[in-house]
Amino acid sequence: MSRNLSEITDKALRLPQHEQLRLARTLLERSEAVGDLDVDAAWEEEIESRIKLLDSGLAKGRPFAEVLQDIDDQLRR
Repeated sequence: MSRNLSEITDKALRLPQHEQLRLARTLLERSEAVGDLDVDAAWEEEIESRIKLLDSGLAKGRPFAEVLQDIDDQLRR
């Protein structure tokens, strides 16, 4: 890890949790904006596969708010 990246990481880890999450989201959104056609195609296949599992009853969905709450609970530990 470069010195700059190490310093940025250290500073980011000292941010309040909600700011860390905003930073993570910003970085993820930026990387997704660049896009990769192979990755996009793979995700489309994965999404179609998951929809088929849900439709067939082999998988069960969960409300997004519940998933986010679980993530928040894990981050607090």
